[in-house]
Amino acid sequence: MPDLKLTRATSTLSATVLFGASLAAAVPSQAAEVASIGGGVAFSSTQRTPAPRPAIIYDPIPYGAKRKAQMAAYSKRHYGVRSHAFGPPKQVLLHFTVTRNYPSTWRWMAANSASPGNVGTKKEKPGACTHFVIGKNGTIYQLAPLNLMCRHVVGLNHQAVGIEFVEMKSSQNILNRTRQRVAGQNLVRWLQSEYAISKANVIGHAMANSSPYFFDRLGWYNDHADWPTRHVKAFRQGILE
Repeated sequence: MPDLKLTRATSTLSATVLFGASLAAAVPSQAAEVASIGGGVAFSSTQRTPAPRPAIIYDPIPYGAKRKAQMAAYSKRHYGVRSHAFGPPKQVLLHFTVTRNYPSTWRWMAANSASPGNVGTKKEKPGACTHFVIGKNGTIYQLAPLNLMCRHVVGLNHQAVGIEFVEMKSSQNILNRTRQRVAGQNLVRWLQSEYAISKANVIGHAMANSSPYFFDRLGWYNDHADWPTRHVKAFRQGILE
């Protein structure tokens, strides 16, 4: 594996940027109010509800032309649309990493190693990534801009923002870590307010197959057990309706 260096830069809201020409065409009167987050996705300030943006460290993994092409090809195979672009999300998807710390998580996602879907499926690229990772101490990292699709869940990569929590065994341990849990809830509340995502659409990886947005052309499904419904219900107590 090549030497993958961990880089860290604090994320800030940048100057006004448009998330595709379609947004400008649909709401031209709001074009001047659109800003970008972490070098990527745009939102309209007129659609915001009171939920402050938490502190986020923008620490992007390599996501160049080759990985974009791989993501677009994956999207074509599984969703029928050849695109690496990620539009306004409909859900937030919770995971935990099964890694010991944030640097090892970053290296894993940066490596872009081919991986399968459910057991018995062939390995495909791109490798796994989520938009956000939350350390055990509550630090929030953003690994990919929100206008890029990340591969983190079968059937919903085109619909859901992915959040990984650093944890080896159980999402119950995340709930027990006050700083990590609260950081996750703060991030989710902000994403809910930006994209009008309801509490019911904040789900765990174990719940993905039952999502109304779930779709996979090849019949793949999720066989992960992280963040079961009972743990997600506990987590939802700290987020918006």
